[in-house]
Amino acid sequence: MNLISPVATAVVVGCLLVIGGLFQIWGLMATVAISVVFTSYLWSLHESRRFRVWAEKPIRAPGEALGKWYEPAREIHDKLTRSRFRNRRLVDLARKYRNSSDSIPDAWVVLNQQMIIEAVNHAASPLLGLTHTDVGRPIFALIRNPEIQQLLDENDNQVNVVEIPAPTEEHVRLELRLIRVSPNQNILIARDVSELNRLLSMRQDFIANVSHELRSPLTVLIGYIESIYEGDLDQATLRDIIVRLNSPAQRMKSLVDDLLMLTRLESSPEPELEALARIDGANLILGIAQEAETLKGENHELVLHLEPDLHVTAVGDELHSAIMNLLTNAIRYSPDGGSIHVNWRRVNQGARFEVSDEGVGIAAEHIPRITERFYRVDPASSRTKGGTGLGLAIVKHVLRRHQSSLQVESKPGAGSTFHFDLPSVDTGEC
Repeated sequence: MNLISPVATAVVVGCLLVIGGLFQIWGLMATVAISVVFTSYLWSLHESRRFRVWAEKPIRAPGEALGKWYEPAREIHDKLTRSRFRNRRLVDLARKYRNSSDSIPDAWVVLNQQMIIEAVNHAASPLLGLTHTDVGRPIFALIRNPEIQQLLDENDNQVNVVEIPAPTEEHVRLELRLIRVSPNQNILIARDVSELNRLLSMRQDFIANVSHELRSPLTVLIGYIESIYEGDLDQATLRDIIVRLNSPAQRMKSLVDDLLMLTRLESSPEPELEALARIDGANLILGIAQEAETLKGENHELVLHLEPDLHVTAVGDELHSAIMNLLTNAIRYSPDGGSIHVNWRRVNQGARFEVSDEGVGIAAEHIPRITERFYRVDPASSRTKGGTGLGLAIVKHVLRRHQSSLQVESKPGAGSTFHFDLPSVDTGEC
């Protein structure tokens, strides 16, 4: 049996020792590698947990502790911030438009294709009886009117208009317009046209009244002119006709003068400073009473109670016109033998002009309207007494320009009292 040489044995042992050492090194390296991987995994889990915690409230800015999740988190945060800013701007804009729409006096209602209410403004409540709680309900169930039904059932894209009484108040007239914004959206606009209708009616009445007032004197004038033109009249007859022509001509002149004055008063709400003057009321009224003497009947009695040295600041011509109109009305509507009392006296508010008659009086329902143009309590008897029907309208506008108003106390069969107050210069209230 051959023995292995010591050298060979040493080589083999050495190799085995080297191989064993290598295995130990590899094991240590593997252990270190596994530890590094496991630690990296644990750190990744930690960063992920931090990211999930941050993601629950992504409004706050992300921190760099998120590690690899920092960049994605920052992008998410930036996009979210921009989106919130845009949303805030849209909300502010919507609130601005809502506030603007709520300040509009006209009511508007946004409707979808099925005529379901999507939005309303504040004016929809008093005009249409609709509030924000009605959003989501069909308008036909809330406003039952055949004209609205017909308006909303139209299939064309034109703006349609109807006029109906307000659902909330019968005496209020509404103009409804339907605007088709798109196939799926409509806007119903309601406007109160009661005042406009009243003004249009007043204009029509005014034109009719002026035409009527001018027709009578014009008919008289034309008749006499035709008589002069067609006939061979002597001087006495011509003079008689000329005398008769004076009355209708003066009536037309008075009507035109009153209309011009009323127009001037309405076009300027306040008198110019240079037109104001210090006026002694007693002297002014005394002069007007002397002018009105020609209108009195033989048995009329004009009684003056004028407090001296009581001054006001006013436009002289306008105050003269107001007092003259009140005094002449009192004379015209007082029966023969009646007394007209005129007072100019001091009151707490300054100076008061007051005129009382013993006429037929005015019923309570007529008093609010007597200052309207051409309004007459008894049209037939009023025209026979003369006047243009504009006197009290002129008085109203004169007093309005002087920060005053006409007050009336009257009962049928018991006469009437008209008065107004002006600040007195003497009391320092002007």
